[in-house]
Amino acid sequence: MIAHPLRIALLSLVFASAGPAQGIYAKAIEKAQKVADQESYGGQVSFPDGIARFLDASLNEAAALPPPAFAVSSGFTKLAEPLRAAGKGASADALTALLNQVLAQSVPLAAQTVRGAAGAVALDDIPSLRSGRNALVDTLRKGAEARIKEQLRPLVHQAAESVGLPAAFDAFVGATGAKLPDPRAALAALEDQATAQALDVVFGYLAKQERILRNDPSRTDDKFVTAAFNMLR
Repeated sequence: MIAHPLRIALLSLVFASAGPAQGIYAKAIEKAQKVADQESYGGQVSFPDGIARFLDASLNEAAALPPPAFAVSSGFTKLAEPLRAAGKGASADALTALLNQVLAQSVPLAAQTVRGAAGAVALDDIPSLRSGRNALVDTLRKGAEARIKEQLRPLVHQAAESVGLPAAFDAFVGATGAKLPDPRAALAALEDQATAQALDVVFGYLAKQERILRNDPSRTDDKFVTAAFNMLR
């Protein structure tokens, strides 16, 4: 019998992907839609089902991770250190705090964007997916990252605007006395860093979960996922 939570999870798969109906993930979503209202699942659990379920569960977990700290660049540090040494680091600290907020908001957005793009990547070549401990996630990232960044970047920009990052950046630059040739480009570079760091958090978590399940497919209670990872051993 399919328990109520499982039926809910199947329904979440149906409505999660914004991508076209192609690739192994989208096909599994279509199959989930067909069985979501049934009381039992007849037939053999397939590899596509397991991969779709693995991605769905792992992306949910990645979105709920504790907020990471924004990793500032060496250029930022060089500007901030003299201010802090002179006891005038308030603007640097305020900007860092807002960058942390932007990254915290960007990680769930990144997980959502990865979910939407996963349907466009074919993840059904089992022999090639046996080639490494992170072959599955590496294939997904290689196939979808350009599209993911294109979709995620405007969302990160909105998050930066919502927390007041532009004003904090201007205040920081003014305090340092730095003469930036293009302050807007420098601010955009910070948003690009937040985008990249958010994707690293999400894909890093997916890769960690892939390694765990390749080593021991029984680490999950989901029979779909266990079956799929047994096929990758």
